[in-house]
Amino acid sequence: MRSLLFILSLCLITALVKAQNYDCLDYAFTAGPKNGVKITTNLPTAGGNMMPTLFIQGYGFGNASTINIQLCFYFNSNTFTNPKATSSGSYSPPITLAQEGGKVVIFIDSKINYQRFHVSAYAKGLSSETAANFANWTATDTTLFSEATSIKAVPYVSKFDGTVYLPDSVTVLPEGKLGIGTLTPRTPLDISTTIPDTITAVLSRLSEGNLYGRGTMLGVHAVNTTPDYSTSFALEHYFYGYKNSAINFCKGNSVQSGFITFSTNNGTERMRLDANGNLGIGTGTTTLGKYKLTVEGAIGARKLQITPAAWADFVFSPGYELPSLYEVDRYIKEHRHLPEIPSGKDVQASGIDVGEINMRLLQKVEELTLYLIEQQKTIDELKRMIQK
Repeated sequence: MRSLLFILSLCLITALVKAQNYDCLDYAFTAGPKNGVKITTNLPTAGGNMMPTLFIQGYGFGNASTINIQLCFYFNSNTFTNPKATSSGSYSPPITLAQEGGKVVIFIDSKINYQRFHVSAYAKGLSSETAANFANWTATDTTLFSEATSIKAVPYVSKFDGTVYLPDSVTVLPEGKLGIGTLTPRTPLDISTTIPDTITAVLSRLSEGNLYGRGTMLGVHAVNTTPDYSTSFALEHYFYGYKNSAINFCKGNSVQSGFITFSTNNGTERMRLDANGNLGIGTGTTTLGKYKLTVEGAIGARKLQITPAAWADFVFSPGYELPSLYEVDRYIKEHRHLPEIPSGKDVQASGIDVGEINMRLLQKVEELTLYLIEQQKTIDELKRMIQK
């Protein structure tokens, strides 16, 4: 008798435990839904109090993906609190919770062809978590109704503690270091090479939340810099650590407007190579103008070689007409600068062509040499006349 009672008790306990897990819905559709998949549950919202864990498992042939989603939420006082989803499959469609017609509905924004999945649930203890409420669920190809309330988008959240190993020597450490080709990454992104103990690259994506110059950053600990990366766009990029240095590969505001910037120290832009191949150093501007090299500040060099288009040797040609000193005198009194030499006002406004100005200065030196030669001849002639 005692044995029989023990067996009956064990069966009863088993039945009660099993009653906490429910098979809610089987969904199979050969075509792709036009709107998505809306699951209408039998969970009541009027006075509802529930905290179920739902499991959505299956396969989507249209995008060749496995479906393995775990969805949790707490519902009370007509409010969904802290809904979360996690996916260990290869498909994570957007999920929205709402209440319609006094029932909880789950809208899965998925339109892929040949979806098949099973929905099961685990629930225990709260007033709305009865077996009847997890039966007779339906799935339809419709969006949420206009009268739907308590609408709540469900974020996906996944956390993997400890060290995560992925195929092909991809490693994620608990402290947030990702290694490619190495099991012991030393930086937030460590791409291994054949050279031992070499940090190859530190990469980060430039902000994609707007069109402010999306692209890629290669750098060291650059964070929260906001230089103006085009005439009408500003860029923010965030990376691990303190502000420092970076090379930014910027998309620009069109297909053919990409450019590169270089920042140092606190993430301040120091150099820019624009879409036209013009290079600016220390300019502090996004528009470099017409010059291939624009520098704000001094340039130091041991040697500078310029190849001008012409030189001033034409002064010594037999046909060159040397202006008289009286003509030069009149020109200086009228214009306040030498002939064929730009004025100070012109230089301040437009700058100077170093090759051109050197040729003009040499021209004046050669002209001055001719004047001195003529003057010496005159002096020598006067000496001969005096000696006679």
